[in-house]
Amino acid sequence: MNRLSTRMLVVFFAVLVLSSFAGALSLVPPKGHGGSVTPAEAISVAQMYLQWASSNIPNFEDWKNAKLSRPVAYYFPNGTRSAYEFTVLVNGKPDGFILVAAQRYMPPVLEFGKGEAPSRRLGRIGTARIKGFLRERHKLLYYGALSYSVELGNGKAMDIYGRQVPVPKTTKLALSPRQVASAWRAFDTDTGISDVGVLSTSTLTKVIPNVPVWTEDSYWTYTRGVGDLGGASTSYPNNVGPKADPWNIWDGCTPIAAAQIIAYHEHPEIYENGYYTQEYKEYMTSLVDILHHTMGTFDTKDKKGWTWWCGYPGSDACDGIESFASEYQRLKDQGIVSWSLKNNYDAQPTCTLGLCWEFGGYINEDDVIEEVNSYRPALLQLHNGGSAADGQGPYGDHSVVITGYVGNSNTVDYLVIHSGWDMYDHYLTWGNWGSHTHLVKIIPEKR
Repeated sequence: MNRLSTRMLVVFFAVLVLSSFAGALSLVPPKGHGGSVTPAEAISVAQMYLQWASSNIPNFEDWKNAKLSRPVAYYFPNGTRSAYEFTVLVNGKPDGFILVAAQRYMPPVLEFGKGEAPSRRLGRIGTARIKGFLRERHKLLYYGALSYSVELGNGKAMDIYGRQVPVPKTTKLALSPRQVASAWRAFDTDTGISDVGVLSTSTLTKVIPNVPVWTEDSYWTYTRGVGDLGGASTSYPNNVGPKADPWNIWDGCTPIAAAQIIAYHEHPEIYENGYYTQEYKEYMTSLVDILHHTMGTFDTKDKKGWTWWCGYPGSDACDGIESFASEYQRLKDQGIVSWSLKNNYDAQPTCTLGLCWEFGGYINEDDVIEEVNSYRPALLQLHNGGSAADGQGPYGDHSVVITGYVGNSNTVDYLVIHSGWDMYDHYLTWGNWGSHTHLVKIIPEKR
């Protein structure tokens, strides 16, 4: 695709595009549904979700008789409470988490999954990396999809990967006030699980099977013999594979998310043979290293692992996906990689004129349903919105893999994603992201 040729149309559409985004920017409490959620109310919501998930979500049957931990509070950057996290306990042992909204202008349940509760991970990393770390002294922050972090002060926070990041002054999520109000109204009238918005017993869960999973957290993977190190003197492409990379230890979320999708279309049998096998480690680190190169992922001090959104006049996420096959074949001809290559790849972003970096983008339920039903995992580029409190510009974004959805044939209540920090499916409520969040459809084309 020739994206640069579209730039002459940018000015013509600028006012139209920006005005179309304006309606989705602010979190406005629905009439009659403002105010905060008490811990007791949050417990009731979480208990109801335990029962619903055990009956409607595959592999969650053991949540039926599960217990909940005491709630852990998260906050918006302005100090307002944003969410309550509950660790789910099955036979007394952690078996996932549920994140319940602390404000009624947000959906009752924001995220849930079988992975480790984010506060446990933040606590572990905080203890290791923050001098004098105490939960009472360092607030936990949450302001939209996967934005878990520890407040450090002076407009800074430590995110769930242990990186220091700027804190946004404001949070602007693309939630529907009407749907949020409807969900809370059902809880308030105590009409039971079958009538609570997304808690319908006719809910459909559609997940693409056997999508390879990989984590961007080299701190997590390398200590378990999975990832690769960084900061080596080796130059690309001599680093391709599990050898140490010339860039930072963190490869970047966008190359890692795209690598999972390409691995699914190319050699899913390698993943099916086992996550901790040497072949899977070699294959996935090779894909990630190549995509890091083709996407032009940054290695500079202030932008480690950062990749331009599609449409940038230079290397970006879509360019890297579309040039992957030719680069992979070049390295195969040199004997650097050995696995066969079945497909070329077309990257189709859901952005006006394909210029995601210029205007942001959009995400429609129909696109998600079509991709999942067609067995094509998609790249989700999350925009957490807001400007940084330290004046350094937009807050950092995040890329993940969409592998499924919870909803029905027309609507999506939750996305099923690979979040990038553990091995489990993660469930993310629809709209719990910044207004420029968009998809990149990755279409395989037989060579």
